[in-house]
Amino acid sequence: MSVESLPSRPALGALLVALLALPAPLALAVAAEPPVATAIAEEGQATDEEEASTEDRSPAEAAPDWSGTTLSGDWAGTRRQLYDAGVQADLGYTGDYLYNTTGGLKRGGAYVSHADLILQFDGEKLFGWKGGSAYLHVIGNGGGRPNSNYVGSLMGVDNFEAPANRTGIFKAWLQQSFLDDKASLRVGLYPIDSEFYVTESSGIFLHPSFGMAAEAAYPGTLAAPSIYATSSWGARLRVDPDPSWYAMLAVTRGVTSDRLDSAGPNLSWSRSTGSMVIGELGFSPLKAGLLGAAEKEGDAGLEPISKVAVGAWRYAPRFPQITAVDANGDPQMATHWGAYVLAEQSVYAVPAANRDLAVFARYGFTDGRTDAINYSLSVGLNLRGPLAGRDKDSVGLAMTRGHVDSQGREQIAADALTPVSGTAETAIELTYRAQIVPGFSFQPVVQRIVNPGLYLPNSTVAGARLQFAL
Repeated sequence: MSVESLPSRPALGALLVALLALPAPLALAVAAEPPVATAIAEEGQATDEEEASTEDRSPAEAAPDWSGTTLSGDWAGTRRQLYDAGVQADLGYTGDYLYNTTGGLKRGGAYVSHADLILQFDGEKLFGWKGGSAYLHVIGNGGGRPNSNYVGSLMGVDNFEAPANRTGIFKAWLQQSFLDDKASLRVGLYPIDSEFYVTESSGIFLHPSFGMAAEAAYPGTLAAPSIYATSSWGARLRVDPDPSWYAMLAVTRGVTSDRLDSAGPNLSWSRSTGSMVIGELGFSPLKAGLLGAAEKEGDAGLEPISKVAVGAWRYAPRFPQITAVDANGDPQMATHWGAYVLAEQSVYAVPAANRDLAVFARYGFTDGRTDAINYSLSVGLNLRGPLAGRDKDSVGLAMTRGHVDSQGREQIAADALTPVSGTAETAIELTYRAQIVPGFSFQPVVQRIVNPGLYLPNSTVAGARLQFAL
């Protein structure tokens, strides 16, 4: 990276102002149209993890097909003008209604709403900053809490349900690419679940554990990771020396556990706790030529899924254990850490059609002394284009299981004032996402939660998701 490729100080200052001061007035300016659930419209995968694909799409690439993927199109040319100037704007809205029909805490349902405003900035177009880019994501949550009020699951039931409704900045980072775009460095407000521990084929599901898995997402005794819906400051380095594999390393601040129920997007460094380091190494067997169907599957335009990855994370400093104490009654300390392995693969493609079947499997574990869920396992399948003539639809079936170690069970029993009835909670989800028109999808879903909270009767949850890309 040469000195000439860096932005001038005034240019960098202007970009930072755009990132950190723009959202409020800009959100008012677009209030005439409901905010977004973003560039997930095409695949309908509205979890934060799928937004990684949006982030990785450089504004320097070919302009998006707004007329084919959004309800509002090109805004009479305004979107294209912004894009040519170096700014890409995406708006979206997602509404979920889930009803607990039996078991859990009690019968009942709630509506959960989520809005997105995403701005991507091309540094070279805007300021002549070669290899530079920026990303701004403002979210707004509303509605009720189907899990907290009706189900009582440890792992949750809806990936947009948050402990507290909030509106504000969720992501705001600057990125510098180098080594001929084979490496990049991001710095700013950075949630790790936008890139780490992600499987594309599990993105269709509403259950939170098919995004960031339960054992890694669950807060430790002192801090939680920087994930939806409260993020923290950090930096991420990614290297792609070859199309078939990558390596990533990130350092972020931890989100204080006792503030999760009230904290908004965590914009304060001083209010966060400790630091989290996470690394991931990934490999694509298909891109490496180990599977011979790459060209055949890609003929119809559907990108086949193929990834194997391993990762590990840990926090500093050491955390108090959940319940263990020493002879003086003080909490015993331990290192809060974990590791995971994941794999996903398109195993069958319909010839000359945008239709295929992908499967995934993920396993992760923690130290089990500072985190209630000491390991989880998830498996599932995603059939893209389940019917002829419906190649934009997807149907998914998946299972996830979170196991709780002895200290976690002891704490749960103490909080619930009742003995636990098992060591694990299991969730099974069946869902069908149907694209009604470009930019609008309807997705019915059924979940079966076995042993929710480790002490409640089995729960059956039914509902639907409406998703709009504007």
